[in-house]
Amino acid sequence: MFKRSKFVVISVLAVFTLFALVACAEEVENPFGTTTPVPEADSSAPDAGEPAASGPDIANGESKFKGLGCSGCHSTGQNKLVGPGLAGINAKGDDYIRTSIIDPSAVILDGFSDLMPKTFGDALKDDDMDDLVAYLNTLN
Repeated sequence: MFKRSKFVVISVLAVFTLFALVACAEEVENPFGTTTPVPEADSSAPDAGEPAASGPDIANGESKFKGLGCSGCHSTGQNKLVGPGLAGINAKGDDYIRTSIIDPSAVILDGFSDLMPKTFGDALKDDDMDDLVAYLNTLN
């Protein structure tokens, strides 16, 4: 009986680990159901009848953050998950954020391992990358 319980526990842990890795690597909805706060509406935003100003689409950036599985490994606050929390990352600047996505091995923060997939930069069009960086800059 004890061996069977041990097998079940190990199996459950293996499946959870697999889901965590997949959530960080594939463009699917986050299987862990973590939430990402939506930036509050800006009162100076144009009315629906007016054409939108050109520039990054923060809503698309948030969609990419969730769709690529980023929220499975990174919180939008200070909490550490598999990777560091992203609140306040805007202080590092856009180039740092882009490099962290395109070449995640370039800078590894103390206390973290080099686990982020190297394919996110290839998976994003330039506009999507701009949108994702703009969204990450809203996280305080």
